[in-house]
Amino acid sequence: MDKILNQKIEKLDHFGRGIIKKDNDIIFVENALPNDIVDISITKQKKNIKEAEVTKYIERSNYYKDSICPYSNVCGGCNIINLIYNEQLPYKKTKVQELIDKMLRMDIKINEVISSNQEYNYRNKITIHSKDNQLGLYKKKSNDLVEINECKLVNEKINEILKRIKSYQENNKCQIADLIIKTTTLNESMISIYGSMDYEHFKKEFSDIKVIIINNQIITKDKYIKEKLLNKEFYISNHSFFQVNMYTTNLLYEKVIDLIKNKNYKTCLDLYCGTGTITILVSDYIDKVYGIEVVEDAVNDANKNKELNNKNNIEFILGKTEEHIHKFKDIDLIIVDPPREGLDKITKENLKRINPKTIIYVSCEPSTLMRDLNDLKDKYNIKEISICDMFPNTYHVESIALLTRKN
Repeated sequence: MDKILNQKIEKLDHFGRGIIKKDNDIIFVENALPNDIVDISITKQKKNIKEAEVTKYIERSNYYKDSICPYSNVCGGCNIINLIYNEQLPYKKTKVQELIDKMLRMDIKINEVISSNQEYNYRNKITIHSKDNQLGLYKKKSNDLVEINECKLVNEKINEILKRIKSYQENNKCQIADLIIKTTTLNESMISIYGSMDYEHFKKEFSDIKVIIINNQIITKDKYIKEKLLNKEFYISNHSFFQVNMYTTNLLYEKVIDLIKNKNYKTCLDLYCGTGTITILVSDYIDKVYGIEVVEDAVNDANKNKELNNKNNIEFILGKTEEHIHKFKDIDLIIVDPPREGLDKITKENLKRINPKTIIYVSCEPSTLMRDLNDLKDKYNIKEISICDMFPNTYHVESIALLTRKN
């Protein structure tokens, strides 16, 4: 492939890649930062778009820091780990602001940037894969395995459990296929493991782990681990989703509560409610709250969490949002926290039909957020957009938008 020498990286794209503009071409460069001077090799080309890798760093950017992770250049999980943290927040703010300007074409400035309290060791969950008796993570854009001994993004408890499991596999000559480890700030842990092993022996070796699941069979007396968010507690089971960064999740949910308290909302609909975290937290301020969630395990957890927190003004509904939302009217507030693909057409049509006073949109994918806001802006004023750094050292960013009904 072509080599290009002595090029300056201008900025980062929305996926954390460096950008070079040269002879009407845009070149995306992996593992490069703004102001890096580099030699590159072109790896892929399509019309005026090229992809490249660095063959030599001639001069490193002032924004550069050494990675503390030996796998970061191959694993791809921490795409911007070489960018100093106080530049990661401006990068994410610019990324979302560019999408606002390009897709909404409205004069909306980001209201607030909520920083993470933890730059490393913030994740409470890891999924580990196996190949040829090695345990690790997949390389970027492939199913090739990078064997790891630890991950700098997950908390130290997870890394300790991973090392013990690797040692157990080696000492007992057992075959592990895949592995999920979850922990909480209340120092409770869960292992969900697939493979061939002696169940009772594994349970004895990991007797300090509250929940152990082997090949989808729970072998401990406990089925749940417990987490605390703000002033509430929540059960977490094997298959239900829970936010991975508790440090920033508390700040995110405090922001949501600030947007709704003292507004005298009577009814609230929480779409894609998961295990009921937002539903339960906002129920302190609203007379009646409904949550809709498609994952059965999550709804089971949500109902247990409702009981755990002594809430009797909440109703959880199992099913797809688009299959249940048509049943609702006379709702004051709707909160949505959809998956990355955002809201479907039926849901957006029903948001307009219900026409609540306020919509709060929590998003983990800013491009689909802007698309959906664009579809709603004929009926709603976009009062503010804030961003929240839920995923330090990665290009991912969480956003919160406040929409109010037009009179």
